Amino acid sequence: MKKIILLLAIIFPVLLFAQSSRDINTVIQKTIDLHALKKHFSESEMSGETPLIILNDDKIPNNLIVFKFNKRVKIMTPAQLETFKSIYKGSLDSYFVFEIMKFEDDVVTIKATFRKTDKIAINVSMKKQDRNWLVTESSAG
Repeated sequence: MKKIILLLAIIFPVLLFAQSSRDINTVIQKTIDLHALKKHFSESEMSGETPLIILNDDKIPNNLIVFKFNKRVKIMTPAQLETFKSIYKGSLDSYFVFEIMKFEDDVVTIKATFRKTDKIAINVSMKKQDRNWLVTESSAG
């Protein structure tokens, strides 16, 4: 019984303060949809000819589903990206790396990059109001 209570005492606070996959999914979707980022997409990316990719790490949930230009964004680990590069004939420079995704209460700060060469720095701050994430500050470039 003591072990169960101890286990609940440890797990319950972690679950209470952990961000939901839905929150993470929403803030990532809003980040890749930033108006400031719009001018940086190439014609081949907008047409869906060149796939958009998010590099998966410990900040990205495995069940992440986001879309850009009516196409699903691919989620890949660095190893999967290397394998995909050996198969894919076109350029695979079109990927996002979410370096910092810091949640504090109802505020999130995101620092990310887009592209491997000619990196585009992305900085976003969002605030959660009534279950909706609103962009309060953003820049890309």
